[in-house]
Amino acid sequence: MAELLARQTRPRGVENVLSVGWRLPGALWFEVSPNWEDDGPVSVIRDEAGGLSLHLSQPGAVALQIAFSVPETGFSAWGGGERFDALDLSGQTIRYYLENFGLGAGTYLPLPWIATSENWSVLLKGEAPAVFHLGAPQEPGILRIQIEGDTADIAIDTGDLPALQSALTRRLGPPLMPPDDFFGLWKAGDWRHQDAGKVAEDRAGFFELGLPMGIRLLDAYWSGEIHDFEFDPVKHPDGWADVSAMKVEGTGTWLWLCPWVVVGTRAHDMASQAGYLIVDADGRPITRRPGANPNIIAALIDFSNPDAAAWWSDALRGLLARGISGFKADFGEQLPRHAFLFSGETGGTGHNAFVRHYLQATIDAFDGATPAIISRSGAPAIRTPIWTGDQTSDFCPKTGLPAAVRAVQSASLCGWSFTGSDLAGYFGEPTPQVFMRWTQFACFTPLMMLHGFGCREPWRMSPEARDCFCRYAALHLALGPYFRAQGKVAAGGGAPLIRMMPLAFPEIDWRDVNDWDQQFMLGADLLVAPVAFYGDIRAVHLPPGDWWDVIGGEWVSGPTWVIRDVPPDLIPVFVRQNALLPLSLGGGGQADTILAFPAPGAPDPSARDDVEFFVVGRGFAPGDSTLPDWFGSEIRPLGRQSS
Repeated sequence: MAELLARQTRPRGVENVLSVGWRLPGALWFEVSPNWEDDGPVSVIRDEAGGLSLHLSQPGAVALQIAFSVPETGFSAWGGGERFDALDLSGQTIRYYLENFGLGAGTYLPLPWIATSENWSVLLKGEAPAVFHLGAPQEPGILRIQIEGDTADIAIDTGDLPALQSALTRRLGPPLMPPDDFFGLWKAGDWRHQDAGKVAEDRAGFFELGLPMGIRLLDAYWSGEIHDFEFDPVKHPDGWADVSAMKVEGTGTWLWLCPWVVVGTRAHDMASQAGYLIVDADGRPITRRPGANPNIIAALIDFSNPDAAAWWSDALRGLLARGISGFKADFGEQLPRHAFLFSGETGGTGHNAFVRHYLQATIDAFDGATPAIISRSGAPAIRTPIWTGDQTSDFCPKTGLPAAVRAVQSASLCGWSFTGSDLAGYFGEPTPQVFMRWTQFACFTPLMMLHGFGCREPWRMSPEARDCFCRYAALHLALGPYFRAQGKVAAGGGAPLIRMMPLAFPEIDWRDVNDWDQQFMLGADLLVAPVAFYGDIRAVHLPPGDWWDVIGGEWVSGPTWVIRDVPPDLIPVFVRQNALLPLSLGGGGQADTILAFPAPGAPDPSARDDVEFFVVGRGFAPGDSTLPDWFGSEIRPLGRQSS
């Protein structure tokens, strides 16, 4: 039984509660000061995670609210899920409600968690929709949460941002570690022109570039009809032969999925007769136009029905048995509020819960093995790898490359560590400059995927864009051991793979640093600063310590600003002193080379028998002209093994 806590034991966050309130059907909000009595609308309990929770209850209410005091100035708020327009959310109003909209203030991936610069955080338990007013202009100095329903539980944790992020992971669990091929090179395409000819072109194109295509994603409408689970005989007449041939070449085939069946197909007729479809209050299946496609009418599958989930999992299991490697679980945000799930969930709670049922049924197809799945939307309880879909192919601050840079950081902070974007954006034809800058950014994210409307084929682009892709695709592959090592930290409950600056350096007041949300730490040792604008002059703020400036080829001591003229084929990267950076240069995927960045006067690292060591940046002449110059030219071999 939950333990009611005395007032004097309540930590920060709890003591900041100003008021609680509720709204009855057809009425206005009613608000009172908390009295902390057993029979009052709010109480403090020791929760199942060993932390503290606020329990709100008002029988008959359609919504509850709670208000916390926060400073009117000097206040920051982070979290909220995947965010595109800002990482510091202070002054904003955000929603916990799945949206089919991943630009600006919208998000496919909301999370009802907010961490504050006042060293406390709030997490709503459950999947009821909510609105967070985070010191919004009409209420400066107040953090107000409004929650659908007549009961709510809010977890409270205290500490600096790393401690709060760690507490979130303890409460919700760590992200799901993807299989190794997730960190390879992905190729999808424009689904409007998806067929066997495009697959053949991609295989030849990667061969021409001298790069391995790790995953070929067959996007929407690869099947004859949605969810007959067979290749379209016109688009992919030899689909299974292509899958087998690509597997021999080292390329895995992933398939696009959606959570609906199209009216008029055999799959729809079967699902309707079996009771697998989501219905309204009268038990009638709900049909609608999914996504932005005006050409089809479809019904959503009720994955909360165990029989429907079993049918789905078994069908995917059959595809895996025939050689498919993984799945892209698209959509999941479109359940209407008037729908009723088999589980009994409805309204806003059912809307947010739907994607959890969808993803779980997909994961179950792997029978306990590592699930090979990426999704666009997600649920707090299931942290599959994601892609931050549907940016514009430009440098627009809230929809283009700068938005993607924010999205991977915010998603990682909120627990989705294994993330990336559509390289060069999804909507629009990228210019060579946009393509090159996005390629550089994608190199330093776990997911490097070519995907979007129009041309995304490097071999069809300018020589400069083609060469840029080859350079950074090779570096992405070489960083595979680093991605996996840092990823295991995240999957084990540790810090996320991509770390926004206030998370990596909480002692710094980042509010005084311009554009801090356009640089991030990749793991513990790499500071990456994408150039996400039309121009070449880049200013980067380095935290305290010594950093190897890859472009400058020199050590720089922070805290300081570094301003560089960055040519279109380069990206500012800084390596932390004493880093040991594992690389795979032999193509086997395992670490065969380590770059060491020792402090001045430090002894050389000890060599191991199974790797080659190189020491970087201490006045050494180049040691081996065959070693790629990704991290500078001052490299001396140490303990190299004879062939």
